[in-house]
Amino acid sequence: MKNLTLCGQIVRVNDDGFVSLTDMWKASGEANKTRPKYFLENEQTKAFVEALKCKGGIPPLTIIKGGKTAGTWADKLVAYKYAGWIDPDFEVGTYTVLDKYFSGELTSKDSWQALHDFVIDERCSRKMGAFHGKGLARRRSEKTELQQRHEKLLEEYQHILKLDDL
Repeated sequence: MKNLTLCGQIVRVNDDGFVSLTDMWKASGEANKTRPKYFLENEQTKAFVEALKCKGGIPPLTIIKGGKTAGTWADKLVAYKYAGWIDPDFEVGTYTVLDKYFSGELTSKDSWQALHDFVIDERCSRKMGAFHGKGLARRRSEKTELQQRHEKLLEEYQHILKLDDL
């Protein structure tokens, strides 16, 4: 299971590539009229889901009641359609994030591992800078690189991290 962030809200993507419409709904601002339930009751949505079933043979939609993975889960095409049904601005943001995810631009490295690696590298650089003069010069050059890495981590893994300034 992977986590993405839309509008500051976690949106889960399961191992089959299905996106949680429930999480998308929460990310959109939780207007009651935009619940996945109402989207699925729409005649155009029903026809779209049926067309996907006929084309691929795999049900593009799953509803799970109870448990850790409870909610409405859909393949990416249904998720895109749902985002557009909610709001055009939300649709643009969703397309951007999901396209990056499904195209592989968002790497599969565990975000906590990447954060851990970053923190260790930053701490080592800081200690070496304090150790002696040569380390201080190296620290200055590493500091810029580490700041760029920090910004990249924020962008790639879409986590809002509250780390002390380098």
